[in-house]
Amino acid sequence: MRIGISIITVPDHNIWNNGIGQNVYHLASTLAQIPFVERVFLINAGNQDYHPHGAGDIANEYPLLSLAEAKECIDVAIELSGALEVPWLKRLRAAGGKVVYHNCGQPHASLVEPTIFDKPSFFGEADRCDVVWQLPKDAIFNSMMSVIHRCPVVTVPYLWDPIFIDQSIRDLQSVELTFGYKKDSLSKGATVSIFEPNISAIKMGVIPFMICENTYSNSPDLIQHVNFLNGIAMASHQTFFHLVNTSKLYQNQKMTITQREVFSHTMAKGSNLVVAHQLECTDNYAYLDALYGHYPLVHNSPTFSEVGYYYHGCDIEGGSAALAEAIQTHDANLESYAAKSDKFISQFSPKNRKNIDDYAKALLSLI
Repeated sequence: MRIGISIITVPDHNIWNNGIGQNVYHLASTLAQIPFVERVFLINAGNQDYHPHGAGDIANEYPLLSLAEAKECIDVAIELSGALEVPWLKRLRAAGGKVVYHNCGQPHASLVEPTIFDKPSFFGEADRCDVVWQLPKDAIFNSMMSVIHRCPVVTVPYLWDPIFIDQSIRDLQSVELTFGYKKDSLSKGATVSIFEPNISAIKMGVIPFMICENTYSNSPDLIQHVNFLNGIAMASHQTFFHLVNTSKLYQNQKMTITQREVFSHTMAKGSNLVVAHQLECTDNYAYLDALYGHYPLVHNSPTFSEVGYYYHGCDIEGGSAALAEAIQTHDANLESYAAKSDKFISQFSPKNRKNIDDYAKALLSLI
């Protein structure tokens, strides 16, 4: 079986622009280890002839093909990062090929938010695929996706590997910065970073900000500073502006609103704790990046509830309690926290036999 995975290529595209770009390579690495998979290619769904910046050596393992080249080389097309042309997909299926739509974005938000907020969107021809693959976080929407796309929906494993964060850590050496939690760095309070992308209601930094604000209001000594990333675009909006300006963190010059930045770079510059929040989007690469560096992760993801410092739902008080616990106990529990995090991370590896077997079964179901 020869497989092609779609990847979007645009000018100045970086592997850190979004998680789906990384997922392309994690999926390719997993599929390449299946005995009946002869070769894995990447199908260029963009307008550049090179892999995303920062992909590194792994890009050399998976040739980047045009649509014309891919049609002659593959048996299965997986639409993942970047839409494939519907006429091309129809020709592939007519010749006996199979098409998988691997959806990684939260399907309900992707369907309703562009309409509600009048945002740019894309909706491909509904019946263009033979099967839809979804991650465990989106299994509750499997029935909805089956109705939309008129085909079976299969839940496949979430994948992560430290290959990209390791590369970004090596890049820090040129500026003499180091990544990884430094013991006793919380002794004078936390320097918190909030990494939510703030482009959807399901991953917004407002709840983490309110957790930090509540913690600072009750115990100022626990918070040194808060970095609110991906917030520049919202800073002038009346509601957000009012929320921030009336906060004690802002009034006491304890917070900064910044643009997007690579996770390892932000943490290496002095942040020592991550506060996160999600709504029905329980898998997140930033969580794994934080755990990989053994940083305290305050979060509300049920998938990650056995690691980090968990709070339920949108409970600000519960989040504040988890944040205070992280600041006050992390150093004493660092060794066990690190061991538990490392073990937890391993279940998502492309080298994990269960993940390889699950994807093999998903491919065999196409035949």
